[in-house]
Amino acid sequence: MPTLSENQLVNISEKIRLGCFYTIQNIFSYPHFQEWFNQALKESNNLVLEPFAGSNNLIKMLQDEGYNFDFVAYDVNPACFEVKKRDTIKDFPRGYKLIITNPPYLAKNSACRKKIDFLATKYDDLYKLCLEIMLKNCAYVGAIIPASFINADLFLDRLHSYTLLSSQMFNDTENPVCLALFSPQKSSSVYLYENDKYVGELYSLKKQLAKILTFTPRNLEIKFNDQNGNIGLCAIDNTRVPSIAFIDAQLVPKKKIKVSSRHLTRISVKEKVSLDLLNSKLAQIRKITNDFLLTPFRGLRKDGKFRRRLDFQLARKIIEACI
Repeated sequence: MPTLSENQLVNISEKIRLGCFYTIQNIFSYPHFQEWFNQALKESNNLVLEPFAGSNNLIKMLQDEGYNFDFVAYDVNPACFEVKKRDTIKDFPRGYKLIITNPPYLAKNSACRKKIDFLATKYDDLYKLCLEIMLKNCAYVGAIIPASFINADLFLDRLHSYTLLSSQMFNDTENPVCLALFSPQKSSSVYLYENDKYVGELYSLKKQLAKILTFTPRNLEIKFNDQNGNIGLCAIDNTRVPSIAFIDAQLVPKKKIKVSSRHLTRISVKEKVSLDLLNSKLAQIRKITNDFLLTPFRGLRKDGKFRRRLDFQLARKIIEACI
């Protein structure tokens, strides 16, 4: 099995890292980014580190916004003369306070499929290891990473804001991404944005979710991916409308149910529960949280919003709250 060589590391997110992701709209024009970045520049002596630079497009985008700063850029396989060759995962540069970057993404399960040795790490995706390394070494970190990061419950004590970036802004990617801004101070607030629109505060949304899902603890037997289940679940939006729903189990063919099913499945619930009540609770959650606590999924719906996925953990909580 091949190891994670320099060339393979470049190919992990080649289109994004080598410039094909270049945005139609400059994400660094958003007021909430500018406020964070101006403060970070003051405390970093006007010096920016780009440790996974590729073609150095993020630095160019900052310069296009009129920022005046010095920078040092590295990449395991530089794609322009301004970028120095360095494997920053193995040999991270010291002495910097501010990072702007798009680290490589590689999920552990994808590495197995592609027969690439995954680096020894507790994380299930390479970008999470990169985040850990950067946060250990720098006070301010701005990173374009998978949008599912908000559901990972990692590094939230340093997270200042999370901006979901509409894929309409990108030339060639269906995978949802976000701009995560980290600060040195531990914070009890994480501000949520969709592009430049303020959506809410993370912990406030989580409190509202907990209130909606209040239930009396009982020893309920709930089994997912059960071919004989009495409740059906369509767990991913279609490309037209928000379509996640609890449905009649008969609409889900038994032969389609597998242990790995995550899109369309059956759930076995011994207690009686109303589909109308389940879907009403789901709709309430989606409205109050602006969908931010459901995982973004590949591609946009026709209404311009990201498709969403309902994970089994949240689906279970909805069922428990309705019994």
